[in-house]
Amino acid sequence: MEIEGGESGAAMPVDDALDDFVGALDQLIGVVEAGGLDGLDKAGLVGFLQRFEQTRNRMSLIDHRAVRVAESVRLAETVGQPNLPATLAWVLRLSRGEAARRVRAAEAVGERVAMTGEELGPLRPALAAAQRAGDVSPEQVDVCVRALEGVDRRGFDPADLDLGDRLLAEYAVTFGPKELRVIAQQVVDRIDPDGTVPAEQLNTERRHLAFRKLTDGMYAVEGRLTGELGAKLHAVLGPLAKPRLETVVLEDGRTVEEPDPRHHGQRSHDALGEVCDRLLRSGTLPDSGGTPATVIVTIPEDDLQARARWGVTSDGTMLSTETIVRLADQADVYPAVLTKTGVVLQLGRTRRLATNGQTVALIARDGGCSFPGCDRPPEWCERHHVTEWSQGGRTDLHNLTLLCAWHHHNFAARGWTCHMIDDLPAWIPPKWVDRDQRPVLNARILARQRGLGLRC
Repeated sequence: MEIEGGESGAAMPVDDALDDFVGALDQLIGVVEAGGLDGLDKAGLVGFLQRFEQTRNRMSLIDHRAVRVAESVRLAETVGQPNLPATLAWVLRLSRGEAARRVRAAEAVGERVAMTGEELGPLRPALAAAQRAGDVSPEQVDVCVRALEGVDRRGFDPADLDLGDRLLAEYAVTFGPKELRVIAQQVVDRIDPDGTVPAEQLNTERRHLAFRKLTDGMYAVEGRLTGELGAKLHAVLGPLAKPRLETVVLEDGRTVEEPDPRHHGQRSHDALGEVCDRLLRSGTLPDSGGTPATVIVTIPEDDLQARARWGVTSDGTMLSTETIVRLADQADVYPAVLTKTGVVLQLGRTRRLATNGQTVALIARDGGCSFPGCDRPPEWCERHHVTEWSQGGRTDLHNLTLLCAWHHHNFAARGWTCHMIDDLPAWIPPKWVDRDQRPVLNARILARQRGLGLRC
């Protein structure tokens, strides 16, 4: 990009120095690419890598001063950006995270200027000295700076912060970023708040939870929970995240077991999904904009019927048609017919949800998840259309059954299908489970059919 007035008639000393640096770097690259490293023994190669890394680390000193100058000349205003990180991201084509890291480092380990124009030393002098020597990388500096930010406020003794700066600078010379994060947290946890900030209050102030949408359509979740909330969440998710060993007893008495293919992280994710599904179905969430909290997905009707393309939620998340079909069992759908210019011609509302009376009848009939061998109670189940709603399936008892979230989302991929036989949900196993693919009823439903009143 070009900025008006950016050209100068005469080269400045910094331009000459940069030319010399680029020339020296080109020379070094040429020597290395010509085989200059080939003659080194292992110790010599390690020494070269360490020395070059020290040089790379020291280059951050230029970033720090450049950030300071950019702030002083209000570069963000010149290029029409809201702040300096956004400016660096745009001008240098950096990620917002990398741009913010550079600004954060400059504020913490770069030289500062007081409002009176007086030169001030770095906020974290020990870290600044370690980086000036090339002993710590920008990533290590950021780990330490972000850790100390959490206690750099009212109620903490500045002497403790200085001690934390010195300790982390020493540790950063020895440990890599992964180990340094653990050590930095331990150092921060030991900073004495001098009695003005009790531990419980400190933890409360540290609490946060953030959801960040990724480019692939998923979400990154990061945060710190208070001990109380962490214990509650563990109590809720723990039982739901246990491995599920599927045990299916066929009509001929044979038992087939399928281990849970999910790792712990996937099981915890799915457990949270079950909790959210139950909360959404409860109808107790506060309204948003005058309408009940729900997931709204826009997709052309033809695409939904043909299982083609994707739908888009109100926050821009793309969902496959398979996912939308599953959501259709749990939410009202508002089909809109639009012109090519987006003008609404028709707006209709079609009921896909079972009524309260139908849901009570399903609980009375199925007693919980109807998949063979599953003992999930009805409170944790979703309503499933045996013949899908999008394919003309009706919302009535002869076409509905209860399924837990796990089976609702995974039965098809595992080769199972459901059919209503004598008005009961019967499951057809894949051929690898039963070559004859004989229908199987959940033992709970079978017992109820026979008047045994079994609760699984």
